[in-house]
Amino acid sequence: MKYIKKETIPTFFIEETKELKEKIKRVDKNQKKLVWEDDYKNKIKLRKYILEHEQNNLCGYCEKIVDINNCHLEHLEPKSNDYDNLTFDYHNIIVSCNGICQSSNNPNKEQQTCGHKKGKKFDIELFLNPTKVYDIREYFIYTKNGNIGASNKSEIKSKYTLNILDLNSIKTGLPEDRTVALKNFKIKIMKISKETKKDISEIAKRLLNKENLAFISFLRFQYKNILTEKN
Repeated sequence: MKYIKKETIPTFFIEETKELKEKIKRVDKNQKKLVWEDDYKNKIKLRKYILEHEQNNLCGYCEKIVDINNCHLEHLEPKSNDYDNLTFDYHNIIVSCNGICQSSNNPNKEQQTCGHKKGKKFDIELFLNPTKVYDIREYFIYTKNGNIGASNKSEIKSKYTLNILDLNSIKTGLPEDRTVALKNFKIKIMKISKETKKDISEIAKRLLNKENLAFISFLRFQYKNILTEKN
């Protein structure tokens, strides 16, 4: 997971949700969730904005590359905890992949990871919020086989977050996807080095610092020695 810097609230979101924020306070409790689900019509526009301006087109949890058609708006703290104040709180919203299981043995496309997996499970004291924990990467370690583990920074928080998001899901192939991304990254920097005659370390550092590669935290961990080198 990587830190997500929430930008200034976009004007269109303020305008579109102004009346909805008031409406959600007036309706019956059983109708509150419908104000988000049925009344807010521009979810695609909001997903697009967040992906492009804040998340480099990556899932806010697993860091897969996503587009507006295979993701959803994710409330970090479940809106059901406080519909009136959390539903349209821009700083409580990120974009998550749909966590769909790709295995042919699961024809129902079960939602196995990330936001849909988390659902309403949430402990504010244990969950590592990627919009609030600036050094969130330091809570995790990554093995070369693509799994994520807890660092010694706060093992209880790391394990809690990994578990409720299932970021080591074998069913969705996340560990394997990370190893494939690493393999492809190595091929890419070798190719660029051959074409440009530039040092591999220099190329790797430049690409990794863009923060727009799939599974970027995993890749940066594998190249951490290069990234910490002084010029």
